[in-house]
Amino acid sequence: MMGRLRAGLAALAAMTMGSGALAEDTPGLVIPETLELAATGYTFTEGPAWDGARIIFSDIPGDAVHVLVRGESAARVLYAPSANANGHTFDLQGRLINAEHGSGAITRWTPEGGREVIVAAYQGKRLNSPNDVVVRSDGLMLFTDPPYGLGQRTSEVGFSGVYAFDEASGRMVLIDDGLSRPNGLALSPDERVLYVGDTATQTVWAYDLAADGTASGKRLVVDVTDDTKPGRVDGLRVDTAGRVWFTCPGGVCVVDPASGAVIERLATPKRATNLAWGGADLSELYITAQTDVYRVKTRAKGIGSSSR
Repeated sequence: MMGRLRAGLAALAAMTMGSGALAEDTPGLVIPETLELAATGYTFTEGPAWDGARIIFSDIPGDAVHVLVRGESAARVLYAPSANANGHTFDLQGRLINAEHGSGAITRWTPEGGREVIVAAYQGKRLNSPNDVVVRSDGLMLFTDPPYGLGQRTSEVGFSGVYAFDEASGRMVLIDDGLSRPNGLALSPDERVLYVGDTATQTVWAYDLAADGTASGKRLVVDVTDDTKPGRVDGLRVDTAGRVWFTCPGGVCVVDPASGAVIERLATPKRATNLAWGGADLSELYITAQTDVYRVKTRAKGIGSSSR
């Protein structure tokens, strides 16, 4: 049964691998025949992050954060309740950082101390529902704040924001309030460019990021609008070569940010929601997709604070 499942996954992934700009005799970035189901049985998975030995991910409606050790057949609960945690990353000490839908806060969680609120407001107004978060190598936190988790609450800030927060000083910078539904985000390898996906418009944007967290030079990287396939621009990661990997209609897209060309695609069995680098050399890609978590091997290597 598992053999047939894996064969079906590989066939599905292979369907779109030739749709990019790579030559037919050039090995692709993704190795589609390695696509496999890593975990299943959840309500809606999100926020994968690799801590060096295991993948951590959220089941948002299930109000729990789960952890799957490489080589084990089933995930277990890391902690619950989770305030409907969505995206995850790690701070400079390797502690888990969470973007919480339910609380409208960015938090830190440790087994010893539990949950600690880092930031929950901008200019005295409660945040909407932080969605995803990354940490720069100097500790600066960058996160998105769309309204998806507001529920019955009314937005106090009145917009969807992209923020930078310096925990040491408490300084908070609003990078952009003009995106409709900012979602996944990642830094370029040299950390001078911030990439942000907008789910509503199916676009990825780039900003030049200064040392103090301010940004300039906003520009469109790519528009992958395609209403014929399930899925949206959601989670986003970068590899060591600077290519941007993100969920898109049909599965996962890889874009060259210099040209804006989608150079490769990977079809996923279910709508992909987010992704993270993992494995011993960060060449495996973990993909959350509705009730499931998938894993696929690549010829790229990951970078970023969601992989430790």
